[in-house]
Amino acid sequence: MEKKFFIVDLQNQIGKELEDLFQIKDMQIRSSKDGQSYLEILLADITGSQTARAFENVDEIKVKIERGRVHRIKLQVYQFSDQLGIKVLDVYKVEEYNLRDFVPSSSVDSERLEGELRSIIKKVENPDLKLLLKRIFIDDNELRKKFLLAPAAKMNHHDYSGGLAEHTLQIARVSEMISKMYVIIDRDLLVAGALLHDIGKVFELEYTPDIEYTDEGKLLGHLIIGYELVSKKIHELEFMGKFPEELRMKILHMVLSHHGEQQYGSPVKPMFLEAQILHFLDNLDAKAYMFKKAYDLRSQNNARWSEYSKPLGRSIYLGEPEDTE
Repeated sequence: MEKKFFIVDLQNQIGKELEDLFQIKDMQIRSSKDGQSYLEILLADITGSQTARAFENVDEIKVKIERGRVHRIKLQVYQFSDQLGIKVLDVYKVEEYNLRDFVPSSSVDSERLEGELRSIIKKVENPDLKLLLKRIFIDDNELRKKFLLAPAAKMNHHDYSGGLAEHTLQIARVSEMISKMYVIIDRDLLVAGALLHDIGKVFELEYTPDIEYTDEGKLLGHLIIGYELVSKKIHELEFMGKFPEELRMKILHMVLSHHGEQQYGSPVKPMFLEAQILHFLDNLDAKAYMFKKAYDLRSQNNARWSEYSKPLGRSIYLGEPEDTE
């Protein structure tokens, strides 16, 4: 079902009955002055949120609702005391919807991200690494689609749909550039590590459409999930021909060590040059995004310093306030 009406549009639909897709952020059971129970339901989409109420068939509607999920909702829009009123008439569960209707998304569309991903893989010259990357990102259609939609984190950096692909491709781009500056670097190994280092986040995080950790993500974390995924794909390739053992160990080591230190989740520290550079580039891109986020807020508060950033462990100097006159 294609979404036609957004929260921001409802003010122009007073007096009408509509049926459309909305996320139900929350639901509470309330009692009116005469003791009748009703539901207070918080509806949301990418444009905002709006409180709605269900006064009839309360018990039937209540059991259909899953907090945080998108539902197809039949509703009536009305005006009450100069305020917008939303009456929920019925609720239906849905499985398929356009994620961009409900959550912040990359400014770069999926087709462009996919095109760049394919272009980078095409330039990899090592036949074993190229075959591995194709096996994961090209041959596995379902995995590629999830990768292009996934966020890079629940919060802090690239925490939006397409964020994982943006973060990954940025690191791959810089990997290509830095390999030209230091001839000692194995360019293909560094690029492959860049593309694969966060692949476990595809299964660590999910959209409900809010970003949440999966059970697997909470129990294992994306480093272990990524290690197992890449290891499984290499094992599949071994049935087609021998995959070099040292290359297998290096790629898996890069997945496990890219956080750099055991205190940050890596079971091992980077133990060769490409693994160390990957850790630096991963940290660089995440931190650069956090600084950018602080700079973007300057237009809202026009301050010289940002508020304290917990992930960065400091406030950010923004410069002299802009002249608003």
